[in-house]
Amino acid sequence: MSTFDEQKTTVIDFITNTFPDTMKEPCGCLKHPYVSPGGPYAQTLWDWDSYWTLLAIFNISEQQGDSEAIKKLAPYARGTFFNFLDHQGSDGALPILIQPDDSDPFDCLISSDNNMAKPFIAQMGLLLLKHSLLKFEDLNENIYRLRSFHQCYEKRYLHSETGLMFWAKDWGLGVDDDPAAWGRPEKSCATVFLNIFLYRDYQAAAELSEFCGRTDYAKEYHEKANRIADSLQKYCWDNREKSFFSIDVQCKTNISQHRLWGSLNFKLDTFWNCLKLKILSWSCILPFWAGIGTEEQFDAFVKENLVEDRLWSDFGVRSLSKDESMYAPEVSRGNPSNWLGPIWIVANYIVWDTLKQRGYTSKANELAKNIVALLASDLKTNGMFHEYYSPESGRGVCGENFMSWNALAGLFDQICLDEN
Repeated sequence: MSTFDEQKTTVIDFITNTFPDTMKEPCGCLKHPYVSPGGPYAQTLWDWDSYWTLLAIFNISEQQGDSEAIKKLAPYARGTFFNFLDHQGSDGALPILIQPDDSDPFDCLISSDNNMAKPFIAQMGLLLLKHSLLKFEDLNENIYRLRSFHQCYEKRYLHSETGLMFWAKDWGLGVDDDPAAWGRPEKSCATVFLNIFLYRDYQAAAELSEFCGRTDYAKEYHEKANRIADSLQKYCWDNREKSFFSIDVQCKTNISQHRLWGSLNFKLDTFWNCLKLKILSWSCILPFWAGIGTEEQFDAFVKENLVEDRLWSDFGVRSLSKDESMYAPEVSRGNPSNWLGPIWIVANYIVWDTLKQRGYTSKANELAKNIVALLASDLKTNGMFHEYYSPESGRGVCGENFMSWNALAGLFDQICLDEN
């Protein structure tokens, strides 16, 4: 058995033995059993965390042929989905976080000036459907609620000039202190992260709609997804930097009145609609992962940006490029968590999956080796996973006993495909 296989076995054994600790029984306003991230978030239910955790455990259990594990997980997976729908607002909004004593700590449902749950509810529903954990009746009753959630996104956060969605505020972002959005004016930033996951949620909702016989909804969802893809190519791709970037959507024509000359600037329209925020982070790869972007664009991105003095490190892919002035990967930032360079397993899983999809076999294999070795080392030294890791030393920086999407490490594998 190779070193990689031994380390992966160690990691998977830990995940399968420890994961049951994250399966929580109904408590307070959480009326259904659910999956928590573990560690410092042990009693809570988060939006995108829960999707990735369920994806990981379902796939690990399938790979091991462990039908009992899937059967045991089933009520917690269903409960996670329905706990969110239980707390949907009148305008379709869903909460980012649910705690036993508070169904909406971020006040997502109170005001359209706040963020709401990241768009993962349809992806979660599709994951459950593919594992036979949702019935036709479940979806037939709730497809309208999923549609209401997406319509709420469009009503609250759509920037009509670009066709992309923006964040209302700089909290509850998922990638908490992403410099493209963190510390910036409200309603100013349309991130690649937000729009790609909405694109993916539209695609998932289209499949669910087809299953329910709502071909009209499915057609509408496909059209909306295509518009996001077109907008990302038009407004977010930067040919000079060879990357997709988030954008600032504050551009507008400011007509001022001068005491002598009357209206100023009335012939100087800001026809460009937005400005690229050229901050290189892991999320710049997301369009490629979602199937957006040409082979030539991806080749250029890898050559320019997946390199050692930018996103690539010996321990995994950095969440923020090393040459950004905000790079501070070894700082423990508990709330928000630090995305200023540390290695996050969910980000690395997506990068690995993208490299695999796009035919970069040796680079995907190297990344898998680095991530599995990183977590195996943490287990050997500390007997636990951390929330995020230093790309300079491999040390766990923050969040002891964190499980959540770290379970995705069990899906990394060495692959044998033709090199691009």
